[in-house]
Amino acid sequence: EAWVEIMNRVFQILETEIYRFGGIVDQFRGDGLVAFFGATSAHEDDPERAVLAALSMQESLSGYAADLAEHEGIDLRLRVGVNTGEVIVTSVGDRRRYSEETAMGEAIALAARMETAAEPGTVLVSENTYHLTEDLFVWQPLGEIKVKGVSQSLAVYRPSGLRLDREWARDWQSYGLAVPLIGRDEEFQTLKHCVEELYDGRGSILMVTGEKGMGKTFLVARVQQYFVRQEALLAEAQTWEENAPAEHSRPPCVTWLYGRSRSYDQSCPFTVWLDLLQNWLGRPPEEPPENTCARLRQRAEELWGEQLSEYYPYLATFLSLPLEKAFTERIKHLDAEGLQQQFFRVIRSWVETLSRRGPLVLAFSDMQWADTTSLDLLKYCLPLCDTETLLWLLVFRPERTSPVWEFRHYVETEYPHRLTDLALPPFTAAQSAELIGRLIGPETLPEETRALVVEKAEGNPYYIQELIDTLIAEGVLMKEPGTGMWQATRAVTSLELPDSLQSLLLARIDRLSPEERHVLQMAAVIGPVFWLNVLRALAGDAHALQSHLTALQRAQLIHERRRMPDLGMEYAFNSSLLRDVAYESLLNTQRVTYHLQVAEYLENLGAGESQAAHYGLLAYHYRFAGKLRQELHYTLKAAEQARQVYANAEALEYYTRALELLDEMAAQAADEEQSAICARRFEVLDGRREVFFLLGDWEKGSADARALLPLAQQLGDEPAWLIDALLQQPGVAHVQGREELDAGIAMAQEALQLSQQLGDRRREMRSLIAITNLRNLGNDPSWQESGERALELARQLDDPRAEIAILLRMGWAYGPDSLERSREYLEAAMPIVQRLDDKAAEISLLSAMQPQIEREGDYVRALTDYAQKRLRISREIGDRFAEGLALSSCGQLRGIWLGDYEGGLSLEREALAIWETLTGRLYPLLRIAQIQIALGKYDEALATLERARPAVARDVSEVAQAGFALVSAILYNTWADHILGKATGLRPFKTVSAENLAQAGEYFRQALTSSAQIQQLVADNLISRQYRMAALCETAAAHLGLTQCLPEEEKRQEYRRQALEASQAALDVYQSFGFVQIIECTSEEILFRHGQALAANGQQETAEEYLRRAYDEMQRKYALIPTDSPYRRTYLENISLHRELLTLHAAR
Repeated sequence: EAWVEIMNRVFQILETEIYRFGGIVDQFRGDGLVAFFGATSAHEDDPERAVLAALSMQESLSGYAADLAEHEGIDLRLRVGVNTGEVIVTSVGDRRRYSEETAMGEAIALAARMETAAEPGTVLVSENTYHLTEDLFVWQPLGEIKVKGVSQSLAVYRPSGLRLDREWARDWQSYGLAVPLIGRDEEFQTLKHCVEELYDGRGSILMVTGEKGMGKTFLVARVQQYFVRQEALLAEAQTWEENAPAEHSRPPCVTWLYGRSRSYDQSCPFTVWLDLLQNWLGRPPEEPPENTCARLRQRAEELWGEQLSEYYPYLATFLSLPLEKAFTERIKHLDAEGLQQQFFRVIRSWVETLSRRGPLVLAFSDMQWADTTSLDLLKYCLPLCDTETLLWLLVFRPERTSPVWEFRHYVETEYPHRLTDLALPPFTAAQSAELIGRLIGPETLPEETRALVVEKAEGNPYYIQELIDTLIAEGVLMKEPGTGMWQATRAVTSLELPDSLQSLLLARIDRLSPEERHVLQMAAVIGPVFWLNVLRALAGDAHALQSHLTALQRAQLIHERRRMPDLGMEYAFNSSLLRDVAYESLLNTQRVTYHLQVAEYLENLGAGESQAAHYGLLAYHYRFAGKLRQELHYTLKAAEQARQVYANAEALEYYTRALELLDEMAAQAADEEQSAICARRFEVLDGRREVFFLLGDWEKGSADARALLPLAQQLGDEPAWLIDALLQQPGVAHVQGREELDAGIAMAQEALQLSQQLGDRRREMRSLIAITNLRNLGNDPSWQESGERALELARQLDDPRAEIAILLRMGWAYGPDSLERSREYLEAAMPIVQRLDDKAAEISLLSAMQPQIEREGDYVRALTDYAQKRLRISREIGDRFAEGLALSSCGQLRGIWLGDYEGGLSLEREALAIWETLTGRLYPLLRIAQIQIALGKYDEALATLERARPAVARDVSEVAQAGFALVSAILYNTWADHILGKATGLRPFKTVSAENLAQAGEYFRQALTSSAQIQQLVADNLISRQYRMAALCETAAAHLGLTQCLPEEEKRQEYRRQALEASQAALDVYQSFGFVQIIECTSEEILFRHGQALAANGQQETAEEYLRRAYDEMQRKYALIPTDSPYRRTYLENISLHRELLTLHAAR
């Protein structure tokens, strides 16, 4: 019985402290108990409350333990274990007999292990709780211990008391990450100005507001650090100035005192003022009350001197300190009201006296939790800022239900002349990214991980730091021992919400009524965006539901967006993180039930457009309802829908998810179902393959294409699958290299043969299209025959898309050497494209029509009406390959033909970034080299050509070899001219050294070699004669250059003759075409080069005619550039040939 009496008393003491800090006792276990903080009603500071309760339990029990020891000889000591983690709160037992609410989970077992491992009379805290409260308490690390049921050793800590500097002087570091001040420069200056006004004797009130984590306290701490540093520098500077004039003496130091309100002290009076006084006293955590009393008396005597007795007794009583007998008489006769009046008088005098001793900043944090008596006392003292050097600094969250919100309106009304209001907004995405960079290094995280952190953090700096800490804790970020730099070990696509943020958001949710909280949870199941009618299907009771939604809007958790047909009012969560927490607070069985209800509601909206708009939602809800077949059905519908609107990234996700579902289904399916699953897998892979190619991921697209063949072989009873697989193979659908081309022709022929055997005319047509493309790439003239047959089939089958593809391919294939035939096919394609409104076909048509505008020399029109339009559409539909082509086209127009070198270079580099892994990378590399040559960066151009060389070897087209050789010839001719001190034209060469002459001669000969390679390709009928024209132009330039490198007149004469012969041949080709089509040469250059050669051979009069024609051709193109275009200047001033023509024209 004695033991029962003792334990009852112990439990009473312990329960009191647990409930005082907002916890609940869940179980009594013999001589112990289990308590929870945040299990039934969460607070953002539940870990802090738990540790405080544990320390208070030890302190409260010590008095009773002392009595037992003295009177009963019993040594009573308490062990407390604290842990933080997830638990499930549920009802256990049979409701008809006995049941109770309890919590279960691993976190409880670990707390019990902490209690067992604790020394009697102490508190032992797990690492989980320690990390959440380490800035708030004084800790003793106890190393690691082995715990039963846990494989790894666990770090444990012993708290000894609260830190007095816990809120304001914290080091703001975690894992060694020093937090910089970002995005708050204006706010910093505002707060700094308010403090500086104290030096001028002007007091004020500053209210700093912002949500949790916006950096309110951090901003105040940084401003204080600024003034402390400034005061220290001034003091140091004046230590040696013993006789400094009074007017130059440093200003008095600012006194900063801090008080903090706490969520668990809202029912206790004057808590923030008690904290402020403790901060003033500088009381150590474990100081006995008698020592604190002595400290207070000393400080009060310093303030009031002989008037000590008028103030000290009330301050001591205010702080609940033991009074000496000499002072007890002053207070014992006062009732509660009288004592409170004295408290008000004394605290106001204390503030007034402190402010008269020097500038004073009284900072109050977390005032959204301030009790009403603290606010009344503050209101009583507030007028002091009108007369004293006092800054009231009030920091709080904008919570409209808090008493401080009404107090705010009072201040705005009564003290507008003293008030400065400072609201801290969320960070922008750029500021968030900058903070991440300043914490761990700007390029440390992969782009997708950094974007994920920025998105999750929602502009909250505290969230960013907590998420970075989570990445460190999970090993995603590691610090290199040698350099101390942070490095990412892997990219992540999802982030677990840290316990600190989860507690913060759960606390907001738990402030709702149970009914409102339940509505919020159901809304969270629907998604970040939800609709009234869907929610009503889950919740019922339309009238009550509407009132709950109104309450959630008032709590600023959700907001209305718009009214949707069939679905009713659309709402959205204000915070995606809060939605995640609300969702996670439901048990899995509840989520499954709600997801199924949502899916069935959306499905019952009916077929057609109403349901089609929700395919993605249906797939999502069936997924989390655990319904595989329904999820697959709607996932594939969502994928096709996404492709139709060119949402390629979404389509890719849906196709990938569909493959995962098919894997799950195959593992569960009977043998007779495997064939149907295999066929469905083929279709999904084929769809994903196409999306990969649109996104520019050729490697993965090719892998999916290859995976089609074994599937087709498994479906061997139906040859159609094999035909489809063959036509999508690398080398057939897309060609990367000569080896792929050879293999592709064989596969396309096999597909054609199978199609004809089956009598499948549509597949026969597709096979013929593939054969036409491949034969044309391989310079096999039979492409014309297969192309005409494919075109005939397309028209017979009434397949306009296939007809467009063939017409555009034929138009491109005939090219400049058969211009009329090319135009015939392109003009036939144009009305079909316009009729179909097919964006991909529109890109192809624009690409095919653009050369006609380029031939006319209307470069700005080609840029704006064709190339840039192609770029816009390709980005709109997410076609990365087409985007790369369009970027390169824009780059060559701007950089090579219009003289905007930097703009063109930037565009070509963008194109190269898209094509980096493809043979097509050759073409932006050649354009980059051309622009580098024009800029005089010859070494860079040579390096770019070397980078391009491997792509030349892999490319299936001889045009690649010709383009590479032609740009090489341009480089060597221009470089040699530079060595000789001559740009282009008829200017005389300067005197050069023999060594430079030899070097220039070598470069000219290399240009001749490159030009000869091109002429051989033309002779073999492998490329257009346009390339022969350009090669002859460079040949003429090289011969003219060589005349300046040789001492023998006879050899110089021979080179002059060869130069004229080459320029005349180039002119003949040009006149036979009537235009220049290729990128490496222009019409004015052909005319100019011939004029040069004529002049070198003494035919001055004819030379002048061709130089004039070159100038006129340049001016003709110049007149086509709009008068307000910046390209008019770059066209004339930047292109060296054009500068030369202008100079020659001016000299005539």
